[in-house]
Amino acid sequence: MSTIIDDMIQNYSNFTKSERKIIDYILSHKNEAQYLSITDLSNACKLSVSTISVFCRKLGADGFNVFKLELAKASIPQGQLPVPTAVGAVDGGDSLDDVFEKTLNANQDALRKTYQMLDKTAISRAVDLLKNANQVLCIGQGNHSIIAKAAWARFSTVSSRFKTMDDAHLQIIAAATMKRDDVLLYFSYSGSTHDLLDMAKLVKGRGAKIILVTRFPNSPGTELSDLSLIVGADEQPLSYGSVVAMISQLFLIDILYNEYCRRDFEKTDELRNSVGKALAQKCL
Repeated sequence: MSTIIDDMIQNYSNFTKSERKIIDYILSHKNEAQYLSITDLSNACKLSVSTISVFCRKLGADGFNVFKLELAKASIPQGQLPVPTAVGAVDGGDSLDDVFEKTLNANQDALRKTYQMLDKTAISRAVDLLKNANQVLCIGQGNHSIIAKAAWARFSTVSSRFKTMDDAHLQIIAAATMKRDDVLLYFSYSGSTHDLLDMAKLVKGRGAKIILVTRFPNSPGTELSDLSLIVGADEQPLSYGSVVAMISQLFLIDILYNEYCRRDFEKTDELRNSVGKALAQKCL
């Protein structure tokens, strides 16, 4: 049974010059191309997004995301399990199998996009700030307060300098007493909430540093932050608090934590062992 890669190769001469340029790029970057956005591919090929869309339809793919799924299936070595193919939002007509596949694909896509978008230089700078801080205040609003608490819980196993709180008044009190060698680690998907902007202005006035974890690099919050870390999950307007948005931030926290530990491995390993022994006493 022919794959989408077979179709591109066999019908190569029937495509336009621009479309052959797309094929050349994809055949040279089979694995990477599966995780590109349509804008990324258009930039890589120096072609318009509409040209990419027309190309996908010529191959029988109803849109770029379907094309990527077909490309992923074509790239699986023989004998491996196929990639789940159901994509998009879950609706009332879906089966339980569709729910499984759509949920899996959405979460995998969030992790892939975040992995692609993360800036290693920014990650390194963020860990510099965290390691040199007198205290790190982990803050978020709504569901992002859960992420902030997860960050605090993760880092608390290797340092007592990390703190968090849910109450908005206590957050403002903490921000109003921050010092120049303190860091605010703030989680906000939009980077455009009143809570974030009010706190950022207060923290900046105290001379402390701000690390913002957000989806949008050009948000008002990024302008007030010393450093922005961009995560790749796309959350629909009616999907507030989606797990895909949260899992991309948890992935980022794990990267920051692992790099934090790597830089002083012996000390952090000793602390983690101490925490592990203490927690073991809680188990039956």
